[in-house]
Order: sequence, then C-alpha cells, then structure tokens
Amino acid sequence: MQNCSKALLCAALFAVLFSLGTTAQEKNSLAEFRRLHDELRDKMADDLIAATIYLESKIEVDPESEDLNVLRQSLASRLASEGNFKAANEQFAKLLEFQLQHAQDARNQYGAWMTIQSMQEVAEESGNTASLNEAIELAYIRLTKFDANLLPVSQLAVLKARLLADDGKDKEAKDLVEEHVAKLAKTNATSDATEESMQAYVAMFRALTDEGEDNELWFDQSKKELEALVAAAIQKYPDSLPLQSSYAETQLLKITRWSQEDPDKTKELIDTALSTLEPFANKNAAVRATLKRIELYKMQMSSAKPKESLVGKPAPDWDIDGWVNTIDMQREDLDGKVVLLDFWAMWCGPCIATFPHLRKWREEFGDEDFEIVGVTTYYNFEWDEEKNRASRSRKDVSAADERQTIARFLEHHKLEHPVIVTPEGSGMNGQYGVRGIPHVVLIDKEGVVQLIKTGAGKETAAAIQKKIEELLGS
Repeated sequence: MQNCSKALLCAALFAVLFSLGTTAQEKNSLAEFRRLHDELRDKMADDLIAATIYLESKIEVDPESEDLNVLRQSLASRLASEGNFKAANEQFAKLLEFQLQHAQDARNQYGAWMTIQSMQEVAEESGNTASLNEAIELAYIRLTKFDANLLPVSQLAVLKARLLADDGKDKEAKDLVEEHVAKLAKTNATSDATEESMQAYVAMFRALTDEGEDNELWFDQSKKELEALVAAAIQKYPDSLPLQSSYAETQLLKITRWSQEDPDKTKELIDTALSTLEPFANKNAAVRATLKRIELYKMQMSSAKPKESLVGKPAPDWDIDGWVNTIDMQREDLDGKVVLLDFWAMWCGPCIATFPHLRKWREEFGDEDFEIVGVTTYYNFEWDEEKNRASRSRKDVSAADERQTIARFLEHHKLEHPVIVTPEGSGMNGQYGVRGIPHVVLIDKEGVVQLIKTGAGKETAAAIQKKIEELLGS
C-alpha cells in the first residue's frame, strides 16, 4: 500500500481493514496474496510488458479476485515510475472500476479514494489530468448513488468542486461544497454522530484549506470554520489520534500562515497551542512532530530583534541566495536611495493585498531616488501554467525553478521591483525584526532604518507613504 498524505483517511481505512480480524482463513489468504505479489514483483523486475500480460491473464481466469485486482496498484505504480503514464492510468482505471463495482464493501470505498490519490500523483508527474478527471467524475457518481462512507465521498466532492471551478462553473462548485458541508454538519449534530463522522467533517475542511490546491473560492470562509471545528472536535473526542493530529496541524497553520499580520496574536496562539498539545504529545507521534515545529517557530520569533532596537540604527546586512526581477545586484547599488524592504511570501494573502500600494509607490516615487526590494525565501512552490498560479509542489523544487516561479508570480501581479530570495535557514528576517508578514522596513538615503510596519490595511499604507514622502522631501 502506498504512503498516504491524508492522515484521517488512512486512519479510517486502517480501522476498517483491521476490524476484519485475523482468522486462520484470512492468514492463508494473506500468504497467497504475498506469493502472488512476489511473482509479480519478479516479473516486473525483468519486463513490465510481460508482467502486465501475466497479471491480466491471471485476472481473466478469476476476475472477482480481490487479491489479483489489488495487484494492479503495484503494477501501475511501477509503470508510472518508468514514465509509462498511459499504461499506469489504464491499470489504475481498471482497479478503480473493480473497487466501484464492489463498493458496498467499505474497504473498496476507501480503496477507490486511494486509487484516485495515486492517479493525482501520476497527473502531477505527466502534466495530463484527463484520466484523473474521468476517475473523479466516475467515482463521485457511483459512490453517491448509495449511502457510502462520509469520508471518501466528501473528499471526492472537494475534487469534483475543483473541477467545476476550473471549468468556470463557480456557483455549481460552491453549491456542491455547501451541500456536503451541510450534510456533515447535520450528521455531527445528531445522535448518529461518531468519531468517524467527525473525522470526515474535519478532513473536508482540511481539503478545502489546502494551500497546495486551488481553493480560492472557499478558502477564507473554510479557514474560519476549520479553526472552530477542530477545537470542537478535540473537545468531543479527546482520545482520537487522527483528530488530535488535525488539531495540531491546524494550530501550526494558524501560527505560521494565517496570523502573520499580528505578532502579538501569534504569540498568544503559540502559548495556547503548546499548552493544549502537550498532553497529546506523549502518545501521538504526529502531534510531537508538530509541537517541535511550533517550538522552533517560537524560537525564531524570539530571536527577531525588537523593532525599537532597529529604528535609528544602520540597516543590517542582506542575505542573498539569488535575485528575481533583476540581474545580480549588490546593496551598494542602492546607496543614496530610500529603500523599502518588503518581507513577503507567495502564499500570504495579506501580502498580496499590499501589492496595489507597492505598484503605486514605485510608479509615484521611482524617479526620486526610491526603490522597493522584496524579500522572500523558498517554500517549494511551482508555477501551474494551466491555472496561471503558484502552488506548493509535492515534488522537490530546485532553487532555480522556484526563483522562476517567483518571477512568474511577480509578472502575474504586475510587480517590477527586484526581489531577494534568502537561503534556507537565513537569519535576515530575525535581523530585521520580522515576526509576521507583510513586514516593511524603510531605510533612508544614509542606510539608516527609519520606519518598521507589520501588516496590511489603509492605516499602515498611509503611514508608510507619509514616511516615504518625508524621507524624499516630497
């Protein structure tokens, strides 16, 4: 079985699988499955075409064999690893059809979703989403014809909604999301509520707030609902390991992504998260890992210089791994200019909200010894040509490729100022007092820090503009 990226889904699937028991008959069946798998593995090592013919001939003799059909997963994964995406998708499609034909068995409902997850990985590698889109449509239609498990169905609903949005059908997409959210809310408000139904509810909102996917239509509202939901879920089911993990991961997102504008609020969130998660960490490895990341973030915030210690002092050095929107330049190239350092990230909504001000200031003051210099770092983002947007990649993105993504992002938002990309582990943010973004530092013509502002909004923008005018003598 391949690695699962959806913790709640995997936990639920394993619960279904292990609830079946381990009778002597089942142990014999497992031994037979291992024998078949070993035979297929040996054939795949020699010749993938021969391995495909071997498996198809076995299934032709016994088309209802679950063991044989499940082996399509191994064959498809190997085909994909060799770059034969078409043949891989054919095997996944046949496996999905078997699972949907036997979907009254809960294992096959979860299995169908896991097959689609595998097809997502193939689509990302190949750049072709046609087979994946067909699979999503088919699985959604078939599983919603009867009372299937809430978890795989709600996840499929999110995928189908994204397809509708990609097709320009925003209202239909929103309606579909609202329909399934309402169903989950109703179920969890009645006596029929279970830990599993709550897991499905939380998992849907986590899918709707995944920053690596196209969730623009519902992201802001879903983020608010997820924050409240995970708190309620952990109160109702405090011993649920999957819900503990979801609660922890949501706290991490709130701290490192969603509350960047307000450093004081972030500190409160960190203290609350640490005290709440500590009791869960002893028995939950996922929570322990998340707790370490929160503690590391707290240390990074603590190491950031206080704003008051920077103003009136020479600006600290810059830490440059690469430039975007300019050929390589040095800080000395900006001597004698008023410089606005803008600390930002592609995933940061409040940062994007400041872009009109950045464009305006550069246009208005660009001829008066004024320059804007953006400062960001690597977040493993890549540019999606089809959707014309940047998104977090599941594959490793090289530094050069991510700088190209940043360049496309800046072009998309009509931003022409140069941008520094700092290396991983850089201390530049701390040196400039960054505890949240967007974070602006105004440096005068003598290289002295004169103003620091964190956050977006009209009042912040007005204060920055006033200081720019003052420093330029406008």
